[in-house]
Amino acid sequence: MALHFEASVIAKCKPEHVWRKFESLQQWGWWNSIVGQTRWLEGQPWRKGSRFLMELVRPKRLTMKPLILEAEPPNKVGWVGTTTGFRGEHWFSFEAQADGTTLIKTWEDSSGWATMFFGSGFRQKLQSMHEEWLQNLKAEAEKIAREETARQPAPAASSLPVIHQPKA
Repeated sequence: MALHFEASVIAKCKPEHVWRKFESLQQWGWWNSIVGQTRWLEGQPWRKGSRFLMELVRPKRLTMKPLILEAEPPNKVGWVGTTTGFRGEHWFSFEAQADGTTLIKTWEDSSGWATMFFGSGFRQKLQSMHEEWLQNLKAEAEKIAREETARQPAPAASSLPVIHQPKA
């Protein structure tokens, strides 16, 4: 039985801000309660053919060693993970929008005999997992954008408008 999950959210930041948080795979568990341990196993980070370890702690504890299928930082990444009776191809995209925001999307195609045992309740938990992951990523990326804006130097005094006070 093949299953498809997808979710999206708009973030008030640039794709680079989203990627800056996403690319730090070893830190996913710090901001994403769905993920436990993560680390690179082989190859260069975010290169096709590289492999990483990912422990999911919800909705069901599961450890996989996904293989990177494609990576186009800061806009798109996809991997495939397998375990007994299950294959999941998972994608993320970070798309700049005309209004300066970023559309963060994820989708996953799951297959294998184990998916036949995914009841509607478990499928809903998987959908919620994808949505929560994006909400957490959005919050972290927007925090990076706010911090970057706050660090920008104030305009020089000569570029500030002159305000004339009325004489008393």
